[in-house]
Amino acid sequence: MTPAAAANLDVRDLRRRIDQADAALARRFWDGEDATVLVRERARFIDAFLAEIWQHWFQHHPNLALFAVGGYGRGELHPHSDIDLLILAKNPRAVREEIAAFVRLLWDLRLDIGHSVRTLGDCKREAAHDLTVATTMLERRRLAGSHRLAAKLGKLLARRSFWPSGRFFRAKQAEQEERHAHFNDVDHDLEPNVKSSPGGLRDIQTVLWITQRHLGGGQSEGSAAPRRSETLAELVEAGFLTGQEREWLLDGRRFLWRVRFGLHVVAGRREDRLLFDHQRELAARFGYRDTDAQLAVEQFMHDYYRHVLLLREVNDILLQHFDEAILATGGRRKRRRIEPINERFRINSDYIEATSDDVFAKRPAALLEMFVLMASRGDIAGVRAATIRLVREHLHLIDDGFRDDPQVAAYFMELLRAPYTLVSQLTRLRRYGILGRYIPEFGRVVGQMQHDLFHIYTVDAHTMMVLRQMRRFFQPAAEERFPVAARAVRRLPKIELLYIAGLFHDIGKGRGGDHSALGAEDAVLFCRRHGLNDDDCALVAWLVREHLTMSAIAQRKDIADPEVVNAFAELVGSETRLDYLYALTVADINATNPTLWNSWRATLMRQLYEGTRQALQRNSDTPAERGAKAEACRVRALAELERLGLGEGRALEIWEGADDGFFLRHAPRQVAAITRAIDGHDLDGGPLVTLLDLNGQVDASDMAAEPGGATEVFLYAVDRDNLFADSVAALDGADLHVAAAQIATGASGICFNTYVVLGGDGQPLVLDEAARQRLASRIASAIAAGRRVGGRPARRVSRQLKQFVLPTDVQLDTALGARTSTLRVEASDRPGLLAALGGLFVELDINVHDARITTLGERVEDVFEITNRSGHPITHGGHAQAIIETIRRRLDEQIARAAA
Repeated sequence: MTPAAAANLDVRDLRRRIDQADAALARRFWDGEDATVLVRERARFIDAFLAEIWQHWFQHHPNLALFAVGGYGRGELHPHSDIDLLILAKNPRAVREEIAAFVRLLWDLRLDIGHSVRTLGDCKREAAHDLTVATTMLERRRLAGSHRLAAKLGKLLARRSFWPSGRFFRAKQAEQEERHAHFNDVDHDLEPNVKSSPGGLRDIQTVLWITQRHLGGGQSEGSAAPRRSETLAELVEAGFLTGQEREWLLDGRRFLWRVRFGLHVVAGRREDRLLFDHQRELAARFGYRDTDAQLAVEQFMHDYYRHVLLLREVNDILLQHFDEAILATGGRRKRRRIEPINERFRINSDYIEATSDDVFAKRPAALLEMFVLMASRGDIAGVRAATIRLVREHLHLIDDGFRDDPQVAAYFMELLRAPYTLVSQLTRLRRYGILGRYIPEFGRVVGQMQHDLFHIYTVDAHTMMVLRQMRRFFQPAAEERFPVAARAVRRLPKIELLYIAGLFHDIGKGRGGDHSALGAEDAVLFCRRHGLNDDDCALVAWLVREHLTMSAIAQRKDIADPEVVNAFAELVGSETRLDYLYALTVADINATNPTLWNSWRATLMRQLYEGTRQALQRNSDTPAERGAKAEACRVRALAELERLGLGEGRALEIWEGADDGFFLRHAPRQVAAITRAIDGHDLDGGPLVTLLDLNGQVDASDMAAEPGGATEVFLYAVDRDNLFADSVAALDGADLHVAAAQIATGASGICFNTYVVLGGDGQPLVLDEAARQRLASRIASAIAAGRRVGGRPARRVSRQLKQFVLPTDVQLDTALGARTSTLRVEASDRPGLLAALGGLFVELDINVHDARITTLGERVEDVFEITNRSGHPITHGGHAQAIIETIRRRLDEQIARAAA
């Protein structure tokens, strides 16, 4: 570029022009203009802008050409999308400094530039071996510079040897599979990526790239890219795509473009992830409003997921159609194998297909029969694309008459009992639209999300994952990870009842009211329509109604107390019902959020299961008594201590400060180990802290007494004010998560306190003996001094937690004749929250006797058994209300500060 030409470019003026153009597009977008128009207008504006600068810079360089590539090459440019450029040069070295200065100018203008400088030889060599480079080359558009170079590049890339359509298809298919795997093949993720998640914009582009390569679309050097609608029209003409599917693709792309355009504007940068805060802002901007049944953001995301589901279906059909057409014509497919199944269906090269186009019209029940056939044998890879289309064309046949057809009901029950690929077939039924029509209540939850951190999938996707988890209980690997569930499912007399309960357990969500009760009503109607007897109907309804009960009891109540277990056993009623409920509960937890199922939850569930099973096996007239179980533990612990050389008299002296709960929550061998540690400790030197592994490796008689899968911090200390607060602060300072706590203080003022803790990864601590001793000593010193371990700074609140600031809910109840009051606190989860509560208890003169800590995504539900400083329950109404208001106000203030 000449100095004079350079002087004519005013960077500030250029930047102002860009800002004005972008601001105008943003205003038009929020005014409701179609993003399809706006992304193309922005591309045209940048086209002209870059061509103008290029002319200033390289007007005397005939051996250079500037191309738009990638998404920009398609003529599509969102507000902060990368502006990908190819500079084609005959001799790059000769103009290296000018090119570098040109690119620096674009960066100075704060344009999101991505660029490459290549010769024709570079293009040929790199594109031949790199799929990404080849794809960008196919989408090039000449913006400025040499027509001759552009023509040569077009001729080079038009050769048949350059990525033949069969090779290109296989590579793109593998690329998509790898990308989907990166997102766990889930299209209904909590914070989806609009561009790259399954069913996103990249899936649309993938089929268009394959089309362009196979049908010979594209351009050589023209300045105008082929419109996507024109490429889709080619697909329709070639028989790859139906008119309806074309409209789905166009409508889906239009919707996703609107979302992506809005994302870029509200984020002020290139952002393709639908993060929680962006979801809420876009929902409001797009006109969604909260209702009694659904939040505005849930309605918005419901629409998003429905579009994604349709786009993924069309993508699947097209890729399979390409597989059948491209690879077959490429001569690489093995000879077709045709195997008749019956007069309606046959297998064509491992895929099932209808024998004629009128199969479903003549026999609507065949819409379910086909999936039963696939689930009855393990050698069918899927459904032929043409047959998938036939299914969709006949969805209107699924009406009340279809649902009431005994043959259809028989097919559905046969599917639930089939030996192979049940979940794959149910997933196909869901994606093809059959399941939502056959069970209309299920159709209402397709794409239904809950805006929280606990439920990370939509209701329909979660339901499929529950069923998949149930099937996994039968696999050999489940014997190690889910031993109780693996044994329980094999004892179930009718496995299909478990699957029906799984299908209906969340089906009532999004309607307002108790989703468990609504789902139970729906399940009863379904069971009766499918010919189940009254007992089976009642069992399924009970499972749906109580599917949250077992988990709630395990996590929120003291399951070492025989009274709690006996009450649950009375609710369950039989060992068979217990097996069904346990399998449903464990599958539900694992399919809700993979982080929920840790060793501590597994042990709580196992402990409750085993205790309930034993209670059911006993005569109902002789339930286990708290005192009798505690005495049995004492006797066995004394025998162990005597073997170790500690006499009965000394043991009983030490145990004067321990209540029955100490013996109910520990196995005899643990009681003996703790007692020996106390015997050698002088409280004048400070508290004793002992760490115990609660790994659940005990015999059956101990199973109900000893928790596992966590670490217990046992504290032996002289009682004093603030002891609970100092203890939880010390544990928080050691980066330990308190899952449960029991506070027991004897008449002598000696505490036998236990804190069940997990590490930061939600697992028990893995420490050698020396490290265990060091940690125990540090915690004891911190408790004695009333400070955090090591003075570790407070942990930062995560981005996701900051988006969920819930109002604190506090309840305080005292049952008639109870020795303690029950304090329930539900609040936004934050690091150090329990320590903060401990500090409030000090201020409010509250003694804590028991604590159950439950974290559910972004919120906690903590339950404390408390008394006043005198050891009495809180019975005065004014005092109780003051406690409630103080905790609510102070936690809300602290949480708001943390989220700021």
